[in-house]
Amino acid sequence: MKKKNKEKKRKNIAKKMVQRLAKKKKKTQLIKTKPVKLKKALTEKQKRISRVPTGIPGFDKLISGGFDYGSINLVVGGSGSGKTIFAMQFLIEGIKRGETVLYITFEESKQEFYENMLKFGWDLEKLENSGKFIFLEYSPEKVKMMLDEGGGAVESTVIKQKVKRMVIDSISSFSLLFEAEQEKRHSILALFDIIRKWDNTALLTLEKDPVESKKEDETAVENHADSIILLYFIKAGEERKRFIEVLKMRGTKHSTETYKLEIKKGLAVGKKTKLNLGHD
Repeated sequence: MKKKNKEKKRKNIAKKMVQRLAKKKKKTQLIKTKPVKLKKALTEKQKRISRVPTGIPGFDKLISGGFDYGSINLVVGGSGSGKTIFAMQFLIEGIKRGETVLYITFEESKQEFYENMLKFGWDLEKLENSGKFIFLEYSPEKVKMMLDEGGGAVESTVIKQKVKRMVIDSISSFSLLFEAEQEKRHSILALFDIIRKWDNTALLTLEKDPVESKKEDETAVENHADSIILLYFIKAGEERKRFIEVLKMRGTKHSTETYKLEIKKGLAVGKKTKLNLGHD
């Protein structure tokens, strides 16, 4: 009888040990799987954060939700095509999201520029007073000096004010400082290297008619930019009409179609068009 009781006791102890081991194994498996799910969730969140919406109706869906964070983007177009409006809309969207933004111009006087932007409902003086909009009227020579200083006063402003979006309007004037193509390319690369250190998303405008220019006329800016958006202002019958096309955007699945572009309270992308603009 005692033997049977001892045997029964041993079996119960063994059974409990097996159950404890099973529970421990299950718990270990749960601990292992949770970080994997968390990691996946964080990755998806990071993907969403890495896109910078432009605020231009109809445009962001063409470029997978916005510019890639930290990228340098180039808007190319002739006179009157809407480059500055595009650039300002990008900055205004940043302000709406609580970001501090910087606008650097080589060509516009501050007073005249502020008056022109009021037509679109953008009170830049008010935004500047709030500390969210910074306006710098810079000469191309000062930008050249900035390169020599490795960032200089502009870098101090960007870092101190935690600027998350910046515009240079337009880079064309800066390029004209250099006659030799090699010197021009070197300076553009140096400028891009400085901008990439600043932990923000940049947009540069380039004064150039994309209809008249040829592939071999590509500038150093175009070669090294992360994306190129082309703005057209074409004579159609009695009037000129605007169109937009994403020529390239690194690491982004983007539309390759051409779309109508309208100016109302800013820019808005319309229906796609069958225009053959010859960029193959």
